[in-house]
Order: sequence, then structure tokens, then C-alpha cells
Amino acid sequence: MNAILHILRKDLRHHWREVALFVFSSAAWAWQITHPWNWVFLRDREIVPILLFGSWFLVTIRVVHGESLLGDREFWMTRPYRWPQLMAAKALFLLLCLNGPLFLAEVALLVHAHLPVTAFTLAGLLVLQLEFAVLLTFPAAVLAAVTATLVQWILTVLGLFLFALMLSWLPWNLLPVALAGQENVASYLGAAIVIPALAFALVWQYARRRVWIASAAILLAVFTVPLMILVAHTANLHSLAYTLRPADQVPMRFEMKDQAGANTYFHGIANDELGAISLPLAATFADADTILSVDGYRISLAGDNNWRWQSPWINRALKLNSGDPRASLSFALPLNLANQLPLLHPNATVELAYSLYHLDPARRISTGADTFTLPGGISCRWPRERSLYFRNASECAAPLRLPEVIVERIDSADVNCLPDPGEPPLPTNHSAFYAHYGNDNWFPEFDPDPVRGLPQDFYDWNPPLPSALNPKETRHISFCRGTPLTIRTGTSTGPFQSTFNLGPLGQERRGAINPNPPDRID
Repeated sequence: MNAILHILRKDLRHHWREVALFVFSSAAWAWQITHPWNWVFLRDREIVPILLFGSWFLVTIRVVHGESLLGDREFWMTRPYRWPQLMAAKALFLLLCLNGPLFLAEVALLVHAHLPVTAFTLAGLLVLQLEFAVLLTFPAAVLAAVTATLVQWILTVLGLFLFALMLSWLPWNLLPVALAGQENVASYLGAAIVIPALAFALVWQYARRRVWIASAAILLAVFTVPLMILVAHTANLHSLAYTLRPADQVPMRFEMKDQAGANTYFHGIANDELGAISLPLAATFADADTILSVDGYRISLAGDNNWRWQSPWINRALKLNSGDPRASLSFALPLNLANQLPLLHPNATVELAYSLYHLDPARRISTGADTFTLPGGISCRWPRERSLYFRNASECAAPLRLPEVIVERIDSADVNCLPDPGEPPLPTNHSAFYAHYGNDNWFPEFDPDPVRGLPQDFYDWNPPLPSALNPKETRHISFCRGTPLTIRTGTSTGPFQSTFNLGPLGQERRGAINPNPPDRID
């Protein structure tokens, strides 16, 4: 322990300038976040974050290079250093000098946002520090362990950047579509290879200083990235990412019906070779407290004389609930087939890759006080200036993470805002909704700012409410102090995959469609 503290004190004496630069950049970043309109001496607001993370890497590189791990003629090898002590001293230095100032800056941001700093919040901040240590400090230290100077480190990073640039030129669009669930699973699999490989490289270099073996471990981690991109597009990973669930176990049913309730579909032209088809989808929810979140879908058609056709998976996010149960399923198919669909009398089925959000009971929140709270640990306050409306997303915020889903509703009968000039008072029986989908992971989002703002961006009135001044436009939605809020939060289950029978295609209608066709047709 004495040796660790001795090395730590020595590094503090040698690298205090780099540490001071990082502490300054941390304080400047926190000041910029809390005083966005007073930061007048810098026109480019990105300079401070660049300085923050640039100094983060600089401190890491300089400390690791303080005792170079390359060669066998370094002076520190003649001192009574054991490699576990040296490695522990470096790790302790980085945690104290990097994560320590960032932790204090994040606490200051929470206090400025009037958010409670509880033991649970502090624990979350420590988890966030762990994320930054793993995703920033750790890779930078690994590269510093196999380089001798700052210039070599920068050249290595440039080489990795060029490698990534070359990867971007590959025809990834020819691969099958990868949905969000597949990408998540591929990320976890890649992390299970990359993190141990980099850890081996770092420990091996400190213990044995055999740079070629450590470099081979780093190369394994680097080539794991394109490998996981390929794996993410495979059918096997799709099956691993989405659990099959029978349609009769899903609390909803689907039909092909347009707004008028007619069984129709729309036929357009995507390009000279592809036709564009759009199927109107209407969902019936057995449970009004359920939200369907779709990652993607695949359409299958079966017609006369055993004719079959199936689209590739289409990566498109959809949100459906009992209050908004309609969507359109657009896809592309060869133009000659699209023109023959009325003659083939096809039946359609859709495979959905989705998650389900289950909402908690509604809570009515009074907003008349200077501050009020929403479910999910969200604190709200009205601006100090005499303003009637929420204008800044930070007026409602939570520490570290928002609920997985939060649905806000205001009713026209409760709105106490003065109508816009020329507009009559709001009629009753109208509602406005806003839904926010947060992070469904336990870990905090990878963001140095721990304050998660909740916007108050309500949609149009439901049913739509035309403006008296311009009937072609809808009424502006105002949320004033004292207007009650109805709040529902929820949690997700999934991801799942289910197949639903949509029945026969109805009457064809021609029209302009933006199908977002895939780059190739299977």
C-alpha cells in the first residue's frame, strides 16, 4: 500500500498541469450547462465538451506513459515496483483525477436543477462513473500501454479511424435488415469479447511487457466490431433477440381497415422497378393499459394457385395504443407483381417484432404550486420569470433516467390559459397527449449530464380542433400554471415476435406512397 501511495504522489507532482486542465474544463462544462445564455465569450458551444474529453484522454495517456511499458530499459524497472502496485496506482490516479471532478460537477448540476441528491442518486452517479471509466478511460489506457509517446497514441487512433472509414465503404446495405433487438444482442456479444480482450492486453503489458501479444489482443477486439455487425444481420441472431409468442397470447388484434372502416390498400410506384404497397392497420386492444412498440415487420402474401411472396424485414418504429390504434404498413415489391395483386386475391399476414409497455393507473397532478412532482422521480418547477408556459425542457427533470414510458394528458375542460386573440374559449371533450419513451436499461444513459429533461410538447387536440382564424390549421395547445396533468408511467416486456393474419386484401386504391423500399427484393 505504501508503494501505491508513493507512486500516486509522484504522479500528482508530475502531472498536476494536465489534471488542472481537466478540472478547469469540468468546471467550465458545468457552468456552460447551467448558464447557457451567459456563455458569451465562446461562439462555438462545442469547444468546451471537446476540451473536457480531450483533456480526459490527455491525462490518461500521460499517466500511463509516465512509466513506459515498452522495452526493457526503462528507469522504473530498477526501482522496487511490482506491476500490480504500479497498475493499481495508475487506476487510483485516474479514478481520483478524472471521475472525481466529473462526479462533483454532476452533483452541482443536480443541485442547480433542484433535484434531490439522495443516496440512491449518488449510487447512480457512481455507476455512471463506472461507465465512463470502462468506455473512455479503459480503451485509452490500453492504447497507451502499447505506445511509447503521445504522437504514437494519436497515430494509432488515426489508424483505427481509417479502419472504421474503410468499413463504412463496405456494402452493408446488401445484408438483411437488422432490427433494434438484434443490434442490442450483438452489442452485448461484442462487449463480452472486446472487454476481456482489452483487459488481457492491459494486464499482460503491465505483467510481461510483450507488446506483440498485447497488440494481438487489441486487434482481436478491433476486428470483433465488424464481425458483430455481420452477426447482427443474421437470422439466428434475430431468433435469439425476439422470443416467439403466439398471436392468441397477445392482448390485441389487427385488421386491414382505413379511417372509414373499409378494407382497402394503397398502390403506388416507388421507382421504375418497384411498386409501393401500403396496408392500413387498425389494432383492437383487449387491454387499454397496453402500448405496442414495434421495431419492425415482415409482410407475407399468399394468393391463388399457391402463389407466395414475402418481404424482407422492414426496420420501422411504430407506437400503437387504444387511443391511437392506427398505422400503415408500407413495403415494396416488383412492379409487375404489384399490378397483378387484384388478380391473385392474396391474403396478408404480418410478423411483428415488438415490445409491450404496461401502464400504471393514472394519477392527476396539480400544477398550481411553484414546484410539483410527477411519478417516476420527476421534479417540475415553474420559471422564476413571469411566464405562463413551459418553454424549457429542464423545467421538468429527473436524475439520471426517466421512466421507461410516461404519458401526459391535459383535458380542454381543465385548461385555464387565456385563448389566443381571435380564438373562442376551448370546448370540452378534447384531450392532448404527450408520450416520452426513456431508457429501458437499468444503467444510466451514457451522458455526463445527469439531468434528464422531460419536454412538455403536447400533440394536437384529440379530436382535432380547427383554428377559428385559419380553419386549415389546428388550435395551439397551451399548458399554463394550474392546468391539471394526468400522468401514467409504465414498464416494458419483450422483445417478442408474433405473426398475425390480416385477411384478404380489399379494394385497391392508387395514390402516392413513400414506402421506404429496401435496397433489394428477396
